Amino acid sequence: MSRARPPAIVLFVVLLHAEPAQLCVVRAAPPTYSAIVVNSYPHDPGAFTQGLHMDPQGSTMVESTGLYGESTVRRVDLVSGRVIQSERLPSSWFGEGLTVQAGRCIQLLWREGLALVRDPQTLKLRETLPLPPGIAEGWGITGDGRGSLFVSDGSSTLHELDVHTFEVKRRLGVRANGRELPALNDLQWVQGEIWANLWHEEKLAVIQPSDGSVRCFVDLRQLLSPAERRALGGGCDVMREEAVLNGIAFDEGARRLFVTGKCWPTIFEIETEALLAG
Repeated sequence: MSRARPPAIVLFVVLLHAEPAQLCVVRAAPPTYSAIVVNSYPHDPGAFTQGLHMDPQGSTMVESTGLYGESTVRRVDLVSGRVIQSERLPSSWFGEGLTVQAGRCIQLLWREGLALVRDPQTLKLRETLPLPPGIAEGWGITGDGRGSLFVSDGSSTLHELDVHTFEVKRRLGVRANGRELPALNDLQWVQGEIWANLWHEEKLAVIQPSDGSVRCFVDLRQLLSPAERRALGGGCDVMREEAVLNGIAFDEGARRLFVTGKCWPTIFEIETEALLAG
């Protein structure tokens, strides 16, 4: 017994004098869930999808598409893929994320420093709003339905804005396993959490809006077959490497989750344990 005590005392003294950076904090890595496809719907392979929003009735979606000279905002019939309404953006504007909140359809622009406020029914432009300082680029946008918008800019930070004034309420650093998670892209509010595309990654991150921690990931590598992957990019003027997973929509009434990609020919309705575990 007496010979066992000195090492314990020495260890205690070492810990007391250790610098904070020397102390290793073990964090559990967020789990990764798989997904299964329960339905597939046609999607315009020429649409460089940047944002999706499910209309309340669950049969149509509002979609924002990008690329200079090609950007649009459109309403699409889910089952047929038919474009019901479409508004083309000026050739100097690059469309990005989109959401419908507080009676307004809000569409971001990439590097133009603007948000476009539209009529949610006609999609006609009502006004333009400058993005607040600190948001370098517009990427993804969603809202909690209670007065807050969340905007991504390609970094690991989400910017929470007031839905009415567009003023910054706070900035939320997103971390997984204690490390920053960069390249946050399209966003979707799903049952109290923020689901995010990660640019050039075939997975979704499920983010806790309280502290920015990632609860889990959803692996979507199995959505496309090898032949479908090789064919990507053929429907629009863009390198195949940029035809990546992007676009999340959630049907709140029926609890249905949808994903697609830039210039993908399909919108997938998926089920995942990540939704059940939230």
